[in-house]
Amino acid sequence: MSSTAITADATLPDAQPSPTSASRSVAEVLVCLPAIAADALPTVLEAIASAFPGEAVLVASSDPPANASDWPSLELIPYSNARTGVGWVLAVGDYAAAAHLAVERDARAVILLGDDTAPIDAPLLRSLADSVRTKNIDLVLPRFTLGPNDALVNSGLLYPLSRALFGADIHFPLPIDAALSTRLAQRLATSTQRLMALNQGSSLLWPVSEAAAAGLSVREIPAADIAPPAPPQDDFNALFATVAVSLFADIDAKASFWQRARGLPKRPSGQASPPPIAAIEASSEIHSMIETFHLAQDNLQEVWSLVLPPQSRLALKKLSELSPDAFVMEPDLWARIVYDFTLAFHLRTLNRNHLLGAMTPLYLAWVASHLRTVSDDPGRAARAVEITASAFETEKSYIVSRWRWPDRFNP
Repeated sequence: MSSTAITADATLPDAQPSPTSASRSVAEVLVCLPAIAADALPTVLEAIASAFPGEAVLVASSDPPANASDWPSLELIPYSNARTGVGWVLAVGDYAAAAHLAVERDARAVILLGDDTAPIDAPLLRSLADSVRTKNIDLVLPRFTLGPNDALVNSGLLYPLSRALFGADIHFPLPIDAALSTRLAQRLATSTQRLMALNQGSSLLWPVSEAAAAGLSVREIPAADIAPPAPPQDDFNALFATVAVSLFADIDAKASFWQRARGLPKRPSGQASPPPIAAIEASSEIHSMIETFHLAQDNLQEVWSLVLPPQSRLALKKLSELSPDAFVMEPDLWARIVYDFTLAFHLRTLNRNHLLGAMTPLYLAWVASHLRTVSDDPGRAARAVEITASAFETEKSYIVSRWRWPDRFNP
């Protein structure tokens, strides 16, 4: 997927010189595509045409095919989205360019597709558009099908924080694909301009929190039997830091919003977390993650003491004394740890790269606990994720108190 740097003085990209208002066509639906290989593009266009039979649809592509007449219901227009950032998710340039086209062509629903390798699902495409234009939803995101061990950064960090702090029960708040109303697209374009002005064009954008802060509606729809694309695995530590830094920065910027009181959903009844499967020996992968945590427990105490209060460090010490086959990090401890690191990011307690490096072994400890708990059982995995999110909701008062009076909680 191509990547073009965005400089601090960048503005909303122009796709092409605009036609006159008399000759410019409009359409209810605008579909913005990522950079797709030329041989794959006809299949994508066929899927879009089948999703909207009898309708005129604008399709923005970085390299429209010459034989556009093969799809008479589609108007293909040039699209310069200047992708930056992580790459497999929607980026700043995507939102900026889509907003420009949506306003120019008066589109009611804007669909952004971020993954250049996934096949287009026509029914999902139609559902995304209809949720915006007939149900007046401002942001619609797919809820992908997950295996018990998939997308754990999302399940353990992104989803719980978005749900607890922004009241959005959206399982994939960092969009791979999304449908937007024009008014949300315009708001996101304003956010991208701010990031560009701060020379942060490679940052990730969080439309769920943007919509929540603006009082706009958000909904997810099931994407049956569709798995999310896997992120690049070349350097997990760098990927984790990129996502976490961007998320923490967004939480920091919207602190005045999420600190306002609001009702929280009830915590699931029953046990605090599904019990681990004691009869199943921890795998070599789990052993490796626990060993990473043990090394951090020995070597990062000085750093952790700057971030974590004594009760959390004591709980981690007890956790380090457990055997791998009994290793369980309780959801409420994980929630408080994440909130502590979010606050340390806000206060700049230490260099932010070092901060995220010190958090990574703790995330791996949570992953090891989660994998031992769910043991490849989809039902247990879904329940564990919901209980983790509920723990973040329950502990929200902790982060609000720490944010407002950090000295009261100093280690």
